[in-house]
Amino acid sequence: MTGPRYPVQIVEIDVDFCENAYGSAPCTAALSADAPRKCFNTFRTCQDIANWAAGTKTLRFARAQSGLPRGMLIYPALKSVSTNPSEINMGGIDDRTGPLGKRARVTVELADFIDSDTGFDPYQAERISGAAQFSGTGYDPRGQGTFFGRLLARWPYYLGRSLRVLEGYEGQALAAMRTRHYVIAEWEGPDTAGGAVRIVAKDVLDLAENDKAVCPAVSKGTLGADIAEAGLPEITLEPAGIGAEYAASGRASIGSEIVTFTRSGDVVTVTGRAIDGSSAASHSEGDLFQQCYRVEDQFIGDVAADLLENFAGVDPAFLPTADWDAEGDWLSGFPVTATIAKPTGVAKLLGELAQHGVFWWWDDVAQKVRMRANRPLAYGETQQAFSEAGDVVAGSAARTDLVDQRVTQVLVYHGMLDATGGVEDASNYDMVTVGLNDGGSANKNGQDRIVRVFTRWLKDGDNNAASELADRLANRYEDPPKQVTFKLDAKDREDVSPADLITLSTWLIQDATGATDPTEMLVTSTEETSPGHDVKITAVSHGFLGRFGFIMEDAAPDYDSATDEEKRWGCFLIDDAEETFPDGTDPYVIF
Repeated sequence: MTGPRYPVQIVEIDVDFCENAYGSAPCTAALSADAPRKCFNTFRTCQDIANWAAGTKTLRFARAQSGLPRGMLIYPALKSVSTNPSEINMGGIDDRTGPLGKRARVTVELADFIDSDTGFDPYQAERISGAAQFSGTGYDPRGQGTFFGRLLARWPYYLGRSLRVLEGYEGQALAAMRTRHYVIAEWEGPDTAGGAVRIVAKDVLDLAENDKAVCPAVSKGTLGADIAEAGLPEITLEPAGIGAEYAASGRASIGSEIVTFTRSGDVVTVTGRAIDGSSAASHSEGDLFQQCYRVEDQFIGDVAADLLENFAGVDPAFLPTADWDAEGDWLSGFPVTATIAKPTGVAKLLGELAQHGVFWWWDDVAQKVRMRANRPLAYGETQQAFSEAGDVVAGSAARTDLVDQRVTQVLVYHGMLDATGGVEDASNYDMVTVGLNDGGSANKNGQDRIVRVFTRWLKDGDNNAASELADRLANRYEDPPKQVTFKLDAKDREDVSPADLITLSTWLIQDATGATDPTEMLVTSTEETSPGHDVKITAVSHGFLGRFGFIMEDAAPDYDSATDEEKRWGCFLIDDAEETFPDGTDPYVIF
């Protein structure tokens, strides 16, 4: 018989730590009147920055309890860990969250304490003997300050650094524990009342928030002379040497005009005026020469990866673009083309791309940014089934109909007239494409809900792509999505993750006879509300209206001869006059 499980939580924080030894090659630091003490191997205390060798020291904290992993230093200073899970925003349709959904957030509270410094300071013994001080006078670290007080003085550059929460059970090895990954966003304390330290960390997509990352990057070069309204001038950028920050050629905005250019050193030659619908104008010495961001006929996933890696600073190891490419077949009708004339928040740009039928989220366990198209179940893709009878914690399920996400009309504004104009200004678009369903008819809801999509990303107002985008959204959201929250035992947490398609059987969703109606749902968030005991799941009905199929090979059989598997995944055609197949099933929809 298995005994009781006692949960363990461990918080890890990665501190930037130099791999050199003080005064040993390549480090040239030496004690002197100007360098009265050895460094603490942190960048803030480094005395030879030219030879700084970046490494990592991991600090670990847990509650004071038995059964913690052995063979490593774990400070018994953890007081509490509270989490708010990430929440997916499918296609940017949910106004309750940001364009990238809701960011995962963890708040860690730690107690400050007196410490000997043996676990952090490589020269701790020399501090005591005095060999680490130019004066030769030693001191005992236990009588001088506190752990977190000293840490902040040595390492004030904690923003964006890694913080992990490990969850397991007493006696379990560290490597076997479930690990969730975050980056530090806030730090409070230690306070004077009880020495409490409060750290807030968020998921990696927090690096893309509009107040932290923009695209294009802010340019710093200015015009060295006036420019007339006409002509293709040659300009010297100021200050000297600033040209190195620009591409050899591309687009740039000067005020409200976009130009094309080539560059050699600080000298820029304008090769085109009034580009992307902008208007030619005269410009003055000292005006900013802002390089633009330009993409042409690119896959949405490639643009998103570029934005995240090169403008938000997300580690490319977190971007599994090969997996993103697998979603490309569902998005092949939406190659994107756009000019971003002024620095714009990366989250905003990703939110605009999400409206094309895709979403991104942070997988805090796999440590990857995931991407998925807003689509039906793919061929060969399976889904986990959960039911109140066998999996759901009794009494934990609750249902809400998301009526504010119902859609009856989708207006897609495209064909941007002026790339320097307002993105959400309907007058700045040449075309509008409408997607409709009959959810607002008198016999249904009797009222419309109109969603407007403003996209600068469709080349020359691509009517086919805009029509497909509008129809997909109208089809997906004709009925209000059903949201169900429920709990599973912690042992089942490995079976479900955000963006999983599942089938849920619950008495909260019944058919017309009152029987349970198994429903395809998309998991939008998971939260371990009681670590080691249960996990709360939030899922939203995901069924696209219609019977979706995939184009088959020429050698495929007719419908009457097809296997059940071929009927499930294939796409068969019937005469326009027929309403159903011979077996009474509905016609297919080609996605």
